[in-house]
Amino acid sequence: MTIVVGVAAPDGIILAADSRTTLTFGERHRIGSDFAQKVFPICETIAVATYGWAFIGGRTIAGLMDEFVAQLDDQIPSEASAIAEQLGTFFDAKVNDGVEPEQLEELKAQGLYPLGFLVAGYDADGIGRIHEVALPGPYIAEAEGINTANLGIMYRGQIAVVRRLLEGIDRDELAVANAEIPAELEPALGNLTYNLLFPMTLQDAVDCAAFIIRTTIDMQRFSDGTLGRMGELPGCGGPIRILATTRAGVEWVADAPLTGATAPGIAEGGARV
Repeated sequence: MTIVVGVAAPDGIILAADSRTTLTFGERHRIGSDFAQKVFPICETIAVATYGWAFIGGRTIAGLMDEFVAQLDDQIPSEASAIAEQLGTFFDAKVNDGVEPEQLEELKAQGLYPLGFLVAGYDADGIGRIHEVALPGPYIAEAEGINTANLGIMYRGQIAVVRRLLEGIDRDELAVANAEIPAELEPALGNLTYNLLFPMTLQDAVDCAAFIIRTTIDMQRFSDGTLGRMGELPGCGGPIRILATTRAGVEWVADAPLTGATAPGIAEGGARV
């Protein structure tokens, strides 16, 4: 499980994610690691964040991402849209090779995309964009039209907390409960959405992304799901990793994934930037 955030500011795009992986063994669940890499610099100008599956056929997404970067030829596309297309083709092949055909057919029949990527970079028109890749498919599209000329924020993964926080309501949870919203309430519910302050500086975009991820982690830490769906595994945790993509290139804002040995005595869920 994951919480991934993309924020488009006038001066660049921020991609951020938590670092937790969870494991499922039938009815049993546990935290696998709080040190998974989910944010990647692909080249000098393109950054990618992943959400959903942490493994394909026994291989980590990080390991497969290394393979993807290595197979790019010397003429690495400079545009985010072109990288998104190649990323979708590469990982779709890995999904088809590493997942049972019956499971793939079931996912497609239900319209589910258990693996996704946000690709941030600048296109030829000088505008920084986030492109979304969802698998199996692949489904590839410019993400909600959010870019450095049309500012905004997007989130993927375990987004129940951020939806309630920013939008005032989690419609997915209501759908699970078979609760229908009367049409006359829609205008009032729409007014619950926070009017975020845009434009914002790149540093404010960093802080905003970290705030959303940290709040999700802490809400899961201090709760046991909701009263309507108790016992959910806290799927978000670990260090918050952040990459900034600007016209000058890609740079780490929070620490890069590998550091020295962690301090002894840190329990699962206790590792934080």
